Amino acid sequence: MQCKQSQQEYAPVTVDMRALIDKVLARYSGEFTVFRELLQNSDDAGCGAAEIHFETAEFLSLKLGAATNAGPRKLPDLKTTNVAQWTFRNHGKPFTPQDWDRLPRIAMGNPDPRRVGAFGVGFYSLFSVTESPYVSSGGKEMGFSWRDENQLCYRFGNLPQTATEGLWTTFKMQLREESPMPPVSEFMQFLASSITFMVYLKDVTVFFDNQHVGQISKSQGQTQAIFIPPELERLSPEKIMSVKSVRQYRKSFQHMPITIKARILHPQHDSMHEMKLDLLVFTADVDVVVGEKLSGGLRRCMKKEPPSCLKYSLIYTGKDEYDQSHMGEQKHLREFSSPFRGLRADLDGATHTRLFIASLRGHATAQTTGMGGHMASHFIPTVERESIDLVDRNVAVWNKELLYVGGFLCRAVYEWELSGVQSSWEEAVTGKQLQDQRFLHLLKFFTFHHSTPSPKVAELLANSFYGCSTLPLRLLSSVGVRGAPDVRVFDLVFAKFLKSLPMLSEDVTRHYARSIARLPDQHKICSITLSDVLQYLRCHGLSVEELVACLRWWITGRNVSALNTTDLLAATTLYGTGGAIRLSSITHFINPQVLGRYIPPNGPLPLSLIPPGISKHFDCETLTNFGWKEFTVASWLQHISRPDVTSANEKYDLTRSVGWAIRVLNTICRIWLQLSEDMRSESREILRNKRCIPTSKGLYPPERSYLPIADNGLVRHLDLPMVSRDSGFEVDEDMRRFLLFIGVRKNLPIQSLLDLMLSTGDWTVFNLIDYLVQAEPSLTSEDISALKSSKIFRSESFQSIEEECTRHCSDELYPPMDIFRKFRLPVIEWNGKSEWRDKSPEALLLYRLGLNPFPPLPKIVELCSSSDVEVQKTAFEYLCSNLHSQYPHYKPGNFCDVEFIPAESKDRTGLKKLGEVYSGAQWKLLGLFVVQDRYLSAPLRQLGITQNPSTPKLLDLLETTPLPDEETAVHWFEALFDHMASFSPADLIKLSGLPIVPTGPSSTPRLLPPTKCYLDQGTIPILHAKLFEFVDFGTKANLFLGTCGLKNRVSIEDVAEAFIENPERFFELAGGYEGFLVELRKLAYQSLDISNYTLHKMSHKPTLLGTRRKKRDGKVGWDYEHRFLTYQGVTIVDDIDDYQLFSDCLFVAPREGVLERFYASLGCRYLSTIVKERCNDLHEMPATEICSDIQSLILERLPLFIQHYTDTKPKAEILSIPNHFKVKACKRILLSKTLVIGNVKRTKDVWATARREGECIELWISKTAKRDMYDLATSLFRLLFERNKMDATAHLERVLSADLEYLERRGFLIDRESQQFGDEYGVGNKARKQHSASPISTTSSPQQFVLDTDPQLNRERLSGGFEATPHFPSLSHATGGVLLKIHEASNVSSGKVLDTTGRPTSLPPSRTSREVIPQSYIRNNVEKAIEACSWGGEKSTIHARVNQFLGIGFCGVSGDVGCLRPIGQVKNIQICVDEGMPGADTFIERMCGPLTRFVDIIITLSEIYRISTKSLRVFYDISEGCIAFNYRGIIYLNLRYFEVWHDEQVESGNRQNARMSWFLALAHEIAHNLTELHDSDHEFWFSAICEAHLLAFSRLLQPANTWLRYVLRLGPMVVVILFACLAKHTSILLQ
Repeated sequence: MQCKQSQQEYAPVTVDMRALIDKVLARYSGEFTVFRELLQNSDDAGCGAAEIHFETAEFLSLKLGAATNAGPRKLPDLKTTNVAQWTFRNHGKPFTPQDWDRLPRIAMGNPDPRRVGAFGVGFYSLFSVTESPYVSSGGKEMGFSWRDENQLCYRFGNLPQTATEGLWTTFKMQLREESPMPPVSEFMQFLASSITFMVYLKDVTVFFDNQHVGQISKSQGQTQAIFIPPELERLSPEKIMSVKSVRQYRKSFQHMPITIKARILHPQHDSMHEMKLDLLVFTADVDVVVGEKLSGGLRRCMKKEPPSCLKYSLIYTGKDEYDQSHMGEQKHLREFSSPFRGLRADLDGATHTRLFIASLRGHATAQTTGMGGHMASHFIPTVERESIDLVDRNVAVWNKELLYVGGFLCRAVYEWELSGVQSSWEEAVTGKQLQDQRFLHLLKFFTFHHSTPSPKVAELLANSFYGCSTLPLRLLSSVGVRGAPDVRVFDLVFAKFLKSLPMLSEDVTRHYARSIARLPDQHKICSITLSDVLQYLRCHGLSVEELVACLRWWITGRNVSALNTTDLLAATTLYGTGGAIRLSSITHFINPQVLGRYIPPNGPLPLSLIPPGISKHFDCETLTNFGWKEFTVASWLQHISRPDVTSANEKYDLTRSVGWAIRVLNTICRIWLQLSEDMRSESREILRNKRCIPTSKGLYPPERSYLPIADNGLVRHLDLPMVSRDSGFEVDEDMRRFLLFIGVRKNLPIQSLLDLMLSTGDWTVFNLIDYLVQAEPSLTSEDISALKSSKIFRSESFQSIEEECTRHCSDELYPPMDIFRKFRLPVIEWNGKSEWRDKSPEALLLYRLGLNPFPPLPKIVELCSSSDVEVQKTAFEYLCSNLHSQYPHYKPGNFCDVEFIPAESKDRTGLKKLGEVYSGAQWKLLGLFVVQDRYLSAPLRQLGITQNPSTPKLLDLLETTPLPDEETAVHWFEALFDHMASFSPADLIKLSGLPIVPTGPSSTPRLLPPTKCYLDQGTIPILHAKLFEFVDFGTKANLFLGTCGLKNRVSIEDVAEAFIENPERFFELAGGYEGFLVELRKLAYQSLDISNYTLHKMSHKPTLLGTRRKKRDGKVGWDYEHRFLTYQGVTIVDDIDDYQLFSDCLFVAPREGVLERFYASLGCRYLSTIVKERCNDLHEMPATEICSDIQSLILERLPLFIQHYTDTKPKAEILSIPNHFKVKACKRILLSKTLVIGNVKRTKDVWATARREGECIELWISKTAKRDMYDLATSLFRLLFERNKMDATAHLERVLSADLEYLERRGFLIDRESQQFGDEYGVGNKARKQHSASPISTTSSPQQFVLDTDPQLNRERLSGGFEATPHFPSLSHATGGVLLKIHEASNVSSGKVLDTTGRPTSLPPSRTSREVIPQSYIRNNVEKAIEACSWGGEKSTIHARVNQFLGIGFCGVSGDVGCLRPIGQVKNIQICVDEGMPGADTFIERMCGPLTRFVDIIITLSEIYRISTKSLRVFYDISEGCIAFNYRGIIYLNLRYFEVWHDEQVESGNRQNARMSWFLALAHEIAHNLTELHDSDHEFWFSAICEAHLLAFSRLLQPANTWLRYVLRLGPMVVVILFACLAKHTSILLQ
């Protein structure tokens, strides 16, 4: 679009009026917007009445007079009849010229702050329903219409003279689309809410085609100022608004509140229905002081000045008005909705109460107040007037200040209404519940809920409501109006006893619960706490009912966990008829189920007893929880027996008042059966010796009272106190049993009968026994005691007449039986009417009185030790026969010092103590005492006689009594073998150190501990026979000594200990130097079986043989000196040059590889580590042809050396192009070497030396020295490899010196790639290039180089590992012609492998992931090998590079068990993983499938080989190439290879290949149990093992009758095994 004006001129902005008005109207989303604007216009005009006409097209078509004269018509259905025109009329002030001028101008509001217009867009709301609004007022008119669709035009002029509008201002709106008029009820609700806050407009009438359908009118009374509490802050937060006063329209005799009346056409009866509503409106008069800055902002927004004063109104609906309105709505709800529905208070959720804009003459916004009533004030709305503006910076300040005034007004009204409630509550004696309902209504009204659309309105109102006062919110409580912190939430339990504690009513608490929870902290109404309870109880006493309720609360345990019972009791006081009782003084209660039923109510009770009127409401357990004890019968008896109680009133003294004593006895008798035995006993003790039993002689103690008995002539003259019935004391059967229990006597006193018998002689012992047998059930313990202590019995006489007259107690005598007469014991004289019968009533009574039925245990033991042989023999037999029946409590320990066991030894007999005699016959031969033979069937073990001596005793005997000869030793050892089970590990340890084994000649035996002896099994090595003692005492004796430490064979540990103990003697017994080396090699080979402690001693004691050589003086040859030194004094030779220089200064280890490694493991240092080398300053000379030749030679031959000699550990890297490997020449190279030990210095001229300069390796060659490839090899080896090895240095020398054809014949793999590599940098070496030009046939990729970089792998490995290593590219491919890395980290720096879940993970820094050799690679090379057999002697070598994958051949040595960690078992087979593998803890769960299938294969094969699954392990190692290995008989199998090779086949059901592969793997590892090396022996045993189990394995592969077919399917495996077996037999025949 191009601009019509130049850049220097301005052009007017054009406006699309239709679009503008449409967009303005789009923001007027409220209902009845047009009528809202017209009503506000009417109120602005000071109009008191207005009319609204809804007119149909038919009505408009008639002339006004005709329509009027036609009379009333029947109204049509207003819901369906369309209306063509709306007409609004008001009777206010006519339009002024200024009004007419503003009307056609958009956004030109009324600048009068008292008027509504603010934005100047209200009139244009008419365009929402009409295209051509029409206005007439004051004799003028203005009409609007559209031209060219988008241009709004108007016409203005005088009304025609015929117009009849008069003083009415009329708005006519011909509807754009005809539609029914709004529903009458909803429209009347709108009018009722709109007219409420209008200033002048008091009546609005609604017509339909000139028929009256509704009317709203308003009337209001006079205002009255209300009291504002002084603590309310009248000034708003920004100090803009200040509340001057609050007035209300209040109902009184002279004044009425605001009353809204409504007349609505009844929809069914065509009649008008009238209703009215009284509203209580509170209005705050507010002064406004606006700062200049804020005033300017408001003026820019409102186009007028803010008012200097304003009003803020609140509609409050009281309880009565609310209920009346609610009832009216319910009454007419079915007919039509109430027009006052929008004015009534909203107490349920405050979703209908709105903010009204007073400046807009009561315009209702969509903004809710969040509380129960409507509010109106000079809020500044948004343009569409649907909500108040809280976004604009200046307007937001104004509206927030107004909302503060609103919250202030709510608080003032709340306090005013609450004061009225308080006055009514205080005046009401009863019916206070009504005031609670009024208060609940007040609370609900002023509860602030969520407001919409802006929640800030309710928040600001609530903040002002609670924050405008310095005092907390006041509430109506159960004791009147109190501040919120002093009031508690109602609790029915607490209300029963905390009656003076301020709390809300139950209704308020129930209906106001959520609002209570939302109160601010300052106004929180808390629940009743334990501290509230205690504080209340300390200040208020409780009645009986209140105390019962309090205790019941405590019993429930609700919220009392932190309350101590002592605190509760200390705070509680009971007020009763007897005065105040503090519960802390209460200690007892009466059990209402026991004593409470029968205790005399008027009897004396202790003050520490809780009143029975309280305790009867609780059970015993509950009362006990208060720390009170039950007031038992015994407690009651103790109390009524107290001297202060009995002396206070003789009436209640049971020792003086017969009546009271009878009441007490009757009370106890009634509850006697409910009492426990302990309680009965305690009650009896209290009544003991108390004169409380009514008898014929008065009140007597129970013990001296007797129950009535039949008359007896023998005791007729006895004057005894008998229980008397004369006093009214009834003795029934229950009372009889009770009296007997407390001590009342039933029988005559025994002592009286005894005195009567002894004094008169009328009664004999037999008469007394007859009487006692009849009275025995009723005899008391005192009677029995008296009879036991009385000497009334005679014994049978054996000596004199005096003895006949002597009387005895019953416990001094025995029954008249022959066995006791043989024991010479006193037996009772028995001359009764019948013979003595042991089970007769007389005998049983005498036994009860103490007659001994048999001798006591000490007595019978005493008789067993008697010097009278017959008595002793009879007593021991009696003891043995009756040990279980009569002496079950016999304990041998009580008679250890008594000699009563008949015993015998080799040549002696007699009585012995327990512990000196044994039941085992074998000990008799060893000189110990055993039980005599005739008593062997006796219960010897129960008597305490052991079969064998105790272990400590045997140890003491062996320690204190040396065994004199071999024969005695054999007897002892065989006996101890039978006793061996009783030896503890500690005993065996002690035996192993005791010198109990006789060795040497019988004339002078030498005793040694068993641990120093060895079992003589026939053939003994000569050296072992000299070093150790060998014995043989027979099978049983040897077994015993074996448990004590006798060794079956001499272990390498023993040899090492003997060697360490005396190395010089060991050297001598071994036969000198050569023999000593033989034994030393054995120690070296078996060093793994020697403990670390022994090895440590070997290295730190002078036991290591070192040899020093010195030239003979004046002679040819060397003198050798041997000396035993510690590890610090012996050096290992790893550099022959240095050894030549310093041999006279060093003691060196024997020059054998195994011994050198052994010495190194003990800590001996290599010679290269203690020699420091320094070279003279080298001055480079011009390069010669030899430098280029040497450079090419090294770059060509060094890879061959690395490939062939793998037993080296690189420590540096060599660069493979001339720029990084240089050869320089100098005149002379002089090396100065210093031996650190002794600081010995030597010098030497050399031909070559190598050193590193940055990333370059420099090789210097001397022009004066003789050419020596050994110097070159030594120098390179020191620089490139970790440790110098003489054989490796010599090997490197040969590789550098020999020609290529020679090396090829010696097994070096020389291919075209090597030639090309050498040709590229071998300038001037044409002869050598031509000599080595013959190609080498190959079927695989060029030679691969695999370097073992793991430092752990250089340790000595375990035997028998299948080891595989990863495939690396050939030298030229691996380096790209640039470099060859041979240092430690070459294979690890960026190693990533896949874990068992397929996710990439980093390997540990010292481990290298190794690749599994593919099965396809194996099959292809097997086929090529078979094909090669058909070539008929042609020279065709197939280089199948297995060591691409298997580092040192198919079966390399590996098996680092230390790097494996057990993680669990699968079917009893242990599972291990590499120590550094991630996710090891979840490995079994993740690999469950492959593990289970692999273990099933292994278990099946283990059954063929008949090996236990305990000797099998499964491991998973991604850093090593080991397929399997054998460690000390435990076979480890790598799951990784099964997973790659066989798992998929096995999972699909094909198990043959997996079984064949692992069948051979197990055979290979089993063969390593016979030999550790991979040599011809291993091949022999491997073939033999396969041959022995092949048939069983073939049955595993075949189904029934198909053996041959599956043997053929074994393929190469069967061929290899059969061929190996054939070769084995052939070699035997040829030999």
